[in-house]
Formats: sequence, structure tokens, C-alpha cells
Amino acid sequence: MKSIERYYDITESDKPRSSVKYFIENIKCNPSTAIELGCGAGNDTVYLIKNGWNVLAVDKENVEERIAKRLTSEELQRFKFQQQSFENVRLEKTKLIVANYSLPFCNKDKFEDLWNDIKLNIQKDGYFIGNFFGLNDSWHMSKAEMTFLSKEQVIDLFSDFEILLFREVEEDGKTGLGRIKHWQVFHVIARRK
Repeated sequence: MKSIERYYDITESDKPRSSVKYFIENIKCNPSTAIELGCGAGNDTVYLIKNGWNVLAVDKENVEERIAKRLTSEELQRFKFQQQSFENVRLEKTKLIVANYSLPFCNKDKFEDLWNDIKLNIQKDGYFIGNFFGLNDSWHMSKAEMTFLSKEQVIDLFSDFEILLFREVEEDGKTGLGRIKHWQVFHVIARRK
């Protein structure tokens, strides 16, 4: 079994990310359209749909069936899937973009273009929920093609936003495949001005 399939099998039963749960429970926003970039096993997508959102989920692997089986026939009406690299996705205007544990995997040479596309397609008063890996993350030394940012660089990305939640976590912990690594992650919820 490919390691990515094993990752999806392991993480499929996970709860939605705490930032997405926080957004639904604490930020008063009427459900609308959302795009999840790098949706993985689809936990955030499923959670958003079950809370009334229409979601376009994007992943380089074909996880459509894996997500669809967790939705009712009514909920399936609010679910779309695109299999492709999120660096090459053609975004459309949306109220919410979710990118948890995906943007760091964007090739660093394509990150600026992808980020500009994300900013351009979040509607005024729309939201971004996601995270970025810091320079102290242990993968920074071994995965040179990935995108790693300093705290200041992450904050600078949101000059056109109001940051509603910013949390830095630096600790040793497991990857989705159960390996131990050192994490430095910046979690962000922000509203487009």
C-alpha cells in the first residue's frame, strides 16, 4: 500500500482540525461556499458540509469516494471534488478557503503565486483557515522544496486581512504516519478586509 493511502486510512477517523471547529463554533458566519486545498481524508470537508457549507475539496489523490461515503444524499449535493495538485488549481471566488497541513507542501518556487491566488479569491469579509510550517520545523533541513516561513513572514501574508486567531505550536510529535518529528506550526484564522 502506498504511504499516502496508509496516511488516509489512519487519519480518516480523525476529528476535524481544531481551527475549523473553532471557526464554526465561535465565528458568526452564515454557511456559504468553501474550498479546501489538500483535503486529505476529508475530515474538514465533511465537518463543513455537515454544518451547511458547500465545499469544493481539492487533493492530488483521488479521495472523492472516501469523502462521499461519509455524507448523506442531501449533503452530497453540497460536495464537489477536484483531483489535482493544489498549486495548479483554478480557484474561484469563495467565502472560505481552508488549507490545513497543505500549503507547506507547495513547492517554495510556486508558493507566492498560489498565495496571491488564494488572496484574490477570498471574497471581501471572507475567511482563511490554515497553517504554515516554521523555520524550526525538522523537515526544513531535509525537504528543501517545501515552503517554510518565519513568524514575521506568516504575519506579512495577512496584510489584507484581520487576524482573528494566531497560534504558534512548537513541539515534538507524530506525523500522520506515526513517525516522530519536531513541529513548528503557525495556525491562522483571518478575515479578508
